[in-house]
Amino acid sequence: MGRRLAAHWQLILVVLLLAGSLVVLLLNSVAAFLLPQKELEARDNLRTAAIELAAAARPFLDEIPDDATVDRTLPAPLHRNLAAETERALAKFPGLEGGFYVNGRVDQFVGFAHPDGQTPPPGRRDPPPKETPSIRQQARESLTHAVSDPPLIEVRDIGPSRVGVATAAVGDVRPARIAAWVMVRLTGPDQQRRELVRYRISTILALVGILLALGLTANLARSLQRERTRREKLTDELRKAEHLAALGRLLAGVAHEVRNPLAAIRSTVQLWQRFPDQTRTPASLDAVVTAVDRINDLVGQLLQFARAGHEERLSVDLNAIVTETLELSRAQAERQGVRIEADLASDLEPVAGSAQALRQVALNLVNNALQVMPVGGRLVCRTRSFAEGVELTVADSGPGVPADIRDRLFEPFFTTRPDGTGLGLAVCREIVTRHGGRIELVTDVLVGATFRVILPGTTAMDSGGKS
Repeated sequence: MGRRLAAHWQLILVVLLLAGSLVVLLLNSVAAFLLPQKELEARDNLRTAAIELAAAARPFLDEIPDDATVDRTLPAPLHRNLAAETERALAKFPGLEGGFYVNGRVDQFVGFAHPDGQTPPPGRRDPPPKETPSIRQQARESLTHAVSDPPLIEVRDIGPSRVGVATAAVGDVRPARIAAWVMVRLTGPDQQRRELVRYRISTILALVGILLALGLTANLARSLQRERTRREKLTDELRKAEHLAALGRLLAGVAHEVRNPLAAIRSTVQLWQRFPDQTRTPASLDAVVTAVDRINDLVGQLLQFARAGHEERLSVDLNAIVTETLELSRAQAERQGVRIEADLASDLEPVAGSAQALRQVALNLVNNALQVMPVGGRLVCRTRSFAEGVELTVADSGPGVPADIRDRLFEPFFTTRPDGTGLGLAVCREIVTRHGGRIELVTDVLVGATFRVILPGTTAMDSGGKS
């Protein structure tokens, strides 16, 4: 129970490690794929935002004084209006900041708006200091671009950051007096290096997790193999113990069966010694011979029991064996008034086994059936093929088998007849078992007893050997 529980938790750990490692690798792959896509999406947003911001400033071109491009600053109301338009235009683009650049002897940035609509610090109208020179240069270039040209977009590494800037001239006059600018902060080189380090660490950890999971899997496989070996060993030991117990019962039965006729022989011989003239009669001699024959018959059946199923295996026609057995028993059946019927399948599959051993099984079953019908009855033998192989049934119309002894029918030396050895059905079971089949008593019949023998056919034996 403890080993099974440990293996259960170890399997759960393997699954969790594999699942977690694969998820990390998948997320890293997705992130690495999406990183360039983010910059492309940012470029599209910059282009659209610059166009919309330039269009929003068109109504205010007439409010810009002609001398604003020389040395005068724009009026405060115009600053507020442009700032309001900037916030309104950039509200649709989270993360962007922008405003306007007015060209002149004194450059001016107006209408500046922080990302997400934040209010700039007091007096702050310029872009962030580090980005101001590059934005000014790009805005000046845009003032002379043709009206049909798209916004000018550039991506630069400024310090630890990566910045994307789009600029577009306002109005149709060139050179224009004012340009709209929009900026977004992308993943900078330092951030990219940090992301790369994070990706590498997480990937290494994921690979370590996979290797650990594979190691645990190998260890689990070894544990399962050891458990399987242990179970096989226990099963083998149990089989040996059962075999020894069966051998003990067999020896006890042999001792009992041999002791009785030996006792009869001993007592007869002792009488001969004491009263040789009176006791040495033909009847006493017949009694000794009968006792010796009984011992000899018992030894023969024991040898047959020991050799059961060890004969050479060939392709055997079970129908022929049943037919031969019934012919041998027909004379005895006629003397007892027993009607024999054979229902043999014409398409019966051959059986891989020993013809001599299987003939002994059929003969034992038929003799048992005749012995329970001394004054008439009906004996039916049937064969058929089915999924498991080949089936032989031997049914009689005798008194049947009492329920209290059915479990002991196939035990060696168990018999209900005074002159029986109790080895007939035991030999049958041993032979059938060694042929890979089984023998059983059918308990759902209303009259008599029916024994069923199931044997694998040659096709099943071939497929089992190949697999």
